[in-house]
Amino acid sequence: MKKTNNLTKQIGSFWAHYSYIVVMLVIMVVYAITISANGSSFRWSHITAILSSQNTCIIGTMAIGMALVVLTGQIDLSIGSSLVFTTSACIVVFNMTNSILAMIAAALIVGGILGLINGALVGLAKMPPFIATMGTMLIYRSLSLSVVRSMDTAISGSTSSQFAMLRSNSKYDFLRFSFGTGKILSIPYITLVFLLMVLLFIFVTKKTKYGKSIYAVGSNEKAAHLSGINTTFIKVSVYVVTGLLVGVASVLQACKLGNITPASSGKSYEMYAIAAIVLGGISMAGGKGNLLGVIFGALSYTTVNFIIVSIPSLTVDIQDTFQGLVLIIVILIQTLSPVLKEKAQIAKRRRLAESGK
Repeated sequence: MKKTNNLTKQIGSFWAHYSYIVVMLVIMVVYAITISANGSSFRWSHITAILSSQNTCIIGTMAIGMALVVLTGQIDLSIGSSLVFTTSACIVVFNMTNSILAMIAAALIVGGILGLINGALVGLAKMPPFIATMGTMLIYRSLSLSVVRSMDTAISGSTSSQFAMLRSNSKYDFLRFSFGTGKILSIPYITLVFLLMVLLFIFVTKKTKYGKSIYAVGSNEKAAHLSGINTTFIKVSVYVVTGLLVGVASVLQACKLGNITPASSGKSYEMYAIAAIVLGGISMAGGKGNLLGVIFGALSYTTVNFIIVSIPSLTVDIQDTFQGLVLIIVILIQTLSPVLKEKAQIAKRRRLAESGK
């Protein structure tokens, strides 16, 4: 009986801390079955396609920032529009300078400024995060549209509706082909950048005072303030960090695709990032979750998309329905697990009390 109880506790503990691994494995098995049902065999190439997908690398990088914001009990609806604005800026700088360093610097500076604006509105002006970032979401995209339509195409690099890296620049081939679509041991370089960002912020959240303060603010802001944590700084800073990560994602976007279209690029990316962190076990209530889950969440969400696309009977119109259903199911599991665990503990205490009589 004791062995059974210990095993149950171990399984429960694993699920509580690493449910995102189980979720990803289940989704991956379903994908393998779907591939087999279509008359093909599941190969390593399917895995590399998931690893190199835009959803995994670009949205996954932004999802790290979204996870930090959500851990503090906030939300950022502007990251898709921020990506458009920041990518537009870094492409223009590249076209004008033919400099990789200038391009990266522009992406980080612009991304950081956009994040700081969000942080100031939420942390300093005390605006509700949903309203503040919904407003900046509209502003950042419309500004990008306005600029691209008025800019000389010799600088924008494309038509009046798109920013594109100039092929005539000597660094173009390196950025687009050596790095943007290049691989090492069949792993894309841009995937390695994403993984590096995740590992960096796992260290930050687990091993630094700043990271622990993020969890403290999300768990109980008032208690965190009373313990001496500058809660306003933490709330502003996570938006700035998110902006910097959007800057990293914008460089990946430019190198992988070579262009950005303000009218359509990045739409719903904030929803995809939220989906990735939810699948990765980050609690939308704040204060709970492991950034390691962002890797598995991004892979899981990308795989869900691949599953949907690989089913011929599903039209484009119905695909979002299945994405939404997966998201709802995972959130339900997140929500119900603690409730069921608490009920089980209450029932156990009652049984012990009755047996003591």
